Amino acid sequence: MNIVFASHTYMGGPFVVGSHHLAREMKRLGHRVLHMSTPLSPMHLLKYKDRDIRERIRIYRGEREAGPEQAVNSVPMSLLPWELAGPIYARTGKNWTLPRMKRLLRSQQMERVDLLLIDQPRFAGLDKVVKPAVTVYRPTDLYAQMTGDSSIAAAEAAIMASAHGLVSTSEPVLGALQPYNPALPSLLLENGVEFAHFAAGGEEPEDMRAIPGPRAVYVGALDERLDLDALRRLADAWPELGLVIIGPPSEAAAAALGGRPNVHLLGPKPYKDVPRYLHHADVALLPLSDHAANRGRSPMKLYEYAAAGLPVVVTETPELLRREEPFLYFYRQAGEFPAQVRAAIAARHGRERIRAMAERHAWDAKAAALLEFAAGLRRAVLTEGRK
Repeated sequence: MNIVFASHTYMGGPFVVGSHHLAREMKRLGHRVLHMSTPLSPMHLLKYKDRDIRERIRIYRGEREAGPEQAVNSVPMSLLPWELAGPIYARTGKNWTLPRMKRLLRSQQMERVDLLLIDQPRFAGLDKVVKPAVTVYRPTDLYAQMTGDSSIAAAEAAIMASAHGLVSTSEPVLGALQPYNPALPSLLLENGVEFAHFAAGGEEPEDMRAIPGPRAVYVGALDERLDLDALRRLADAWPELGLVIIGPPSEAAAAALGGRPNVHLLGPKPYKDVPRYLHHADVALLPLSDHAANRGRSPMKLYEYAAAGLPVVVTETPELLRREEPFLYFYRQAGEFPAQVRAAIAARHGRERIRAMAERHAWDAKAAALLEFAAGLRRAVLTEGRK
């Protein structure tokens, strides 16, 4: 098949997201896959000093080569950024961020598109440009609630009205979107894990060697979605614990955690190296703040941590409680966090047992389930067309 992903996150940046993994697995299955992320606009050129903007411009210019297993990586150019185009879209239904697609599709020998997967609501109306056989909306967050942007809500309503199916990565996201089109076929398909990558491990990283054990590790963004208060309380309550924080620098994190000898802010690490850090830790952390973005999250880190054999201490959310994973240790308030970290380490779960729990969520199985769902939608479309 010819498959197009319209995603929120470009490939090759600091974050690896579900659409990247699904695109890779679908390519491995023999499909032709184009992964397209949020468009640039001429106004983005004013921010050329920003690293992410520079990388996206390089991809737009075709200056970054894809690996042999990677889908075609595209960052398109649009006339306006969403900040200007969004309010126009909400009033008129005209989306000025949509890129021109004919030349791009022709360059990839995609004269037709069999499956369009939209992760980014800013691509509302792309199905009318691409004219795929099947369109699936695959939201990964409660976008409208996260942003407070009414134009995002309008975009999601439009996508839900024209899509053939809905695939959600969490139950809260599924429940929030189904009222737009209750009859739309849907599938709950949580984010997965590149199991072989995270299970492999490797040599202890040099910047971990001097950190005494036991070690607790967090990997990810150091932004408003992270419960910094819980991390601070953990560091203060357990001075002997080596608290390893891996992620892009953050002024808020430095202010909350700096000056503590047992806190080690190691900065961002390449995706290929992350398993080495996990395999040389004793417990993994996912402390979530009360930010609206966390209510619908399906964190990939859960199963990445588990694939490395680590128990995970995480904030209690309805979505994560629903999963009933034995390797998860929940807390509600920041003050409960240190005790749960101690309990997770003391339990000494067998690493192989935890890995086996993670393997059920490997991305190849997720891709197969998504393609099977799309095939069912295609059959329904053909049946309807014959009537």
